[in-house]
Amino acid sequence: MGRKLPLALGIHMGWGRWAYVSAALLALTAVSATAAEPKRVLLVHSFGPDFQGEDIFAGYLRTELAEKSPYPLERYEVSLEIARFGEGEQDAAFVDYLKALFAAHPPDLVVTMIGPAARFVQRHRQDLFSSTPVLFAALDARVIKHEALSAKDTVVAVSTDVHGIIENILGVLPSTTTIAVVIGNSPIEKFWVRELHQVAQPFENRIHFIFLNELSLEEMLKRAAALPPGSAIFFGDFVVDGQGVPHTQEEVLSRLHAVANAPLFGQYDYQLGQGILGGPLFSVRSLSEKTAEVAANILQGVSPGDIKTPVQGLAEPEFDWRELRRWGVAEANLPPNSAVRFREQTLWEHYKWLIIAAAAVCGMQALLIATLLVNRRRLRRAHDDLQISEERMSVAAVAANLRFWVWDIPRGETWASATDWSLALWDPDKPIKFDQGLQAVHADDRDSVLRAIQRAFQGDGDYGVEFRVPLPDSTVRWIAAQGQVEFDGKGRPVRMRGVSIDITERRRAEEEVRDLNGRLLSAQEDERARLAHALHDDISQRLALVAIEVGRKEKGIGDAATKQVMRSMRNILTQLSEDVHALSYSLHPVILQDLGLIEALKTECDRFGSVEGIPISFRAEENLDEPPAAVALCLYRIAQEALRNVARHACASAIEVSLRFLDGGLQLSVRDNGVGFDPARKQARPSLGHASMRQRVSLVGGELRVGSKPGHGTTVQAWAPLNKEAHREPSAGVAG
Repeated sequence: MGRKLPLALGIHMGWGRWAYVSAALLALTAVSATAAEPKRVLLVHSFGPDFQGEDIFAGYLRTELAEKSPYPLERYEVSLEIARFGEGEQDAAFVDYLKALFAAHPPDLVVTMIGPAARFVQRHRQDLFSSTPVLFAALDARVIKHEALSAKDTVVAVSTDVHGIIENILGVLPSTTTIAVVIGNSPIEKFWVRELHQVAQPFENRIHFIFLNELSLEEMLKRAAALPPGSAIFFGDFVVDGQGVPHTQEEVLSRLHAVANAPLFGQYDYQLGQGILGGPLFSVRSLSEKTAEVAANILQGVSPGDIKTPVQGLAEPEFDWRELRRWGVAEANLPPNSAVRFREQTLWEHYKWLIIAAAAVCGMQALLIATLLVNRRRLRRAHDDLQISEERMSVAAVAANLRFWVWDIPRGETWASATDWSLALWDPDKPIKFDQGLQAVHADDRDSVLRAIQRAFQGDGDYGVEFRVPLPDSTVRWIAAQGQVEFDGKGRPVRMRGVSIDITERRRAEEEVRDLNGRLLSAQEDERARLAHALHDDISQRLALVAIEVGRKEKGIGDAATKQVMRSMRNILTQLSEDVHALSYSLHPVILQDLGLIEALKTECDRFGSVEGIPISFRAEENLDEPPAAVALCLYRIAQEALRNVARHACASAIEVSLRFLDGGLQLSVRDNGVGFDPARKQARPSLGHASMRQRVSLVGGELRVGSKPGHGTTVQAWAPLNKEAHREPSAGVAG
């Protein structure tokens, strides 16, 4: 359903072009055989495009079949145009043509339209399409030979209720005494003339019927223009007039409507609006939809003989309001449930909403004017209050050395208030270009500023960064900036508002504190190293000697009880020696200096797993360079502290430790699957372990992140730069 079809090949032709088109079709068929085989559908027309009813039905059918078919289609269309001749007169040429057309590839389905095409296919069913399913469509049930239908045939037929059409004319126009029948004179139309004569018999005592089929079109028009009072005209199918001259239905109906002195009645819904008064009509669209549905079922493999389609009758009556007005027909005379189309609106109906809208606009304007007058007074008062507020804010900003700024992102311009440090760089009365402002930032901090801007654009709009600004007098000031990005309806950044403040003194204080912390940690590490050496080189050795001596004494004792006591003492001394050695390693891991950070972390993980009994995995990225000693010690101590916290608090069953290169530095990650905690919840007492980790990572210019959630474990991530000069702002300040 809904697939694109291959280029459909439609053929509507006269006799002189059959041979040429036949050869072309055979060539196209041979070429298409190399591609995937579509379903071939042959549409057999009776009259061709000059017959309006068939042409409209075929147009609907093409669209509906393309939508409902489960397969790609290759459509062939042949217009027989044999309806002008007697039955069977020209069959031989058409049979030869169709045999040549489908000699290599018979169609998968044949659809006939209107009675003549159906009768032709039935006459030559075995000779042409003996094994091909045939769908006889758009014909009156009386035209088809039902006794000749096979299991591969099915019918979608209509029932032309001429009696009902005449009853409708008499119901709408009760004073009718004459009905002129305008119909063609082809063989199929002569069939309907005979049918109309039979239907007219019960009305002959009341109605005089005039059949104009044997006249030329010009004579028909003259008769229609001179009908007696109380007349009506029934317009049937029209292919050729009484002189054998072909005409299109649109032409005949249009000319007839122009000269007729009586109302016109038809039988197809598409004629409504072309001049007929109306009544119960055939729905050509419904007929095409039902035909396409049956065709799609056959293409899917349903046996045609199993498809029984009810005969379609006339639809609910419809009438043309303009024709009712023209002929003075009261709507009270119309049948129940009648629909009246093309009704012209009255002046009020036509302009109702425009009048209502104009009145509403006038009312709204009056209300708006009154509202504007009230708001004008409020705005004047608010303007005065705002001016006072701005003056107060300016005084406060100058006192706090704050700098307010607004960045117009599309234009790349920033308007900012003046501060002591900015006066040396920019004129506060002129906008600052983005590149100009970026060049004022210290060269080492520009990337941080750009990354902070990028994160604000891609995130929720929060902007925050700290950077240095060199001044012309060779001094350097530290500036903290905070801002918020504004986005348009499409999510594009259009403006950023923010404030900047000089934090040079704070940074100096922080550097002093950091330097003091560094000295304290260095002193702590030195003391650890001294204690570790003392434990390893003195106490550990002495304990080992005592254990050896106790072992010798044990061998010389004969008393079993005393020997057991000596053995227990030797074991205790041996374990004590190992504990002292482990304590010495914990205080100062010599392996960190001898084999590097990766081996030290691996050894620490192995030791932790064996002591605590918790499965632990360690992985390090390949080809990692050994970091500076300060960075290695920092990451090692953070790993120790993180593992110690897991053992104390996490109740974890698995731990993952990893080391990788990231953003010019090393990132250590310690992740457990324990109970976790809520970072936002205030702890009963400060965590010295976390404080120690943050101090250590701060000293090497790195950052620490601790993420946790109750029931989902905890992750500790520490990043440290490999370049000793590198510096990275903490993420809490939106570093960039």
